[in-house]
Amino acid sequence: MMALLNTHNGHISRIIQIGIHAAVGVILLISQPVWSASEDTMLFHFTDPSHFTQWNINNDTVMGGVSQSQIELTQQALLFTGTVSLENNGGFASIESTLLHQIADASLLVIAVKGDGKTYQIRLKTPNLSYGEAYVANFTAGADTLTQHAFTPADFTVSFRGRAVANAPTLHLNDINRVGFLVAQKQQGPFAIELHSMQFDR
Repeated sequence: MMALLNTHNGHISRIIQIGIHAAVGVILLISQPVWSASEDTMLFHFTDPSHFTQWNINNDTVMGGVSQSQIELTQQALLFTGTVSLENNGGFASIESTLLHQIADASLLVIAVKGDGKTYQIRLKTPNLSYGEAYVANFTAGADTLTQHAFTPADFTVSFRGRAVANAPTLHLNDINRVGFLVAQKQQGPFAIELHSMQFDR
């Protein structure tokens, strides 16, 4: 495994080498329960209906745009694909779900994804935010490579419809009740990302 420092966002990205050992590791990862052997680690899978409610799509069509997206559940991942269009002042596609378990105290969030080389945004929500606001952080999903991206609360800023929110509540990971992903920065054209897992560590 190789660790890379994302100089644009500051969080750590780890590339998992693809091969027989990586494939076995992914299978073992997916077969783990929500609570791992360590009480300090909480692991959730984006495809598990006992971890998340049904995923909902929210594209720029709500504002007159014409971007399209869809969700597909495979045995290993939640596949989020579509096409982003800038027509009619559009430019985004996103999904969101509610977390079904309370998170214990944590200081680190790690997601495992396989992407297309584009930049995506992870979006976290808590009851402390106003409607439409979210804690957001960008990451680049490596093309055809399973990668891990680690975030601390300091990596997130609060956003409302793409605009920064001042004097927002401090993010505490144990307050998170909704999680989403968005194709960031108005990247026009087709996109595809596999969402595998989300893990919280103390």
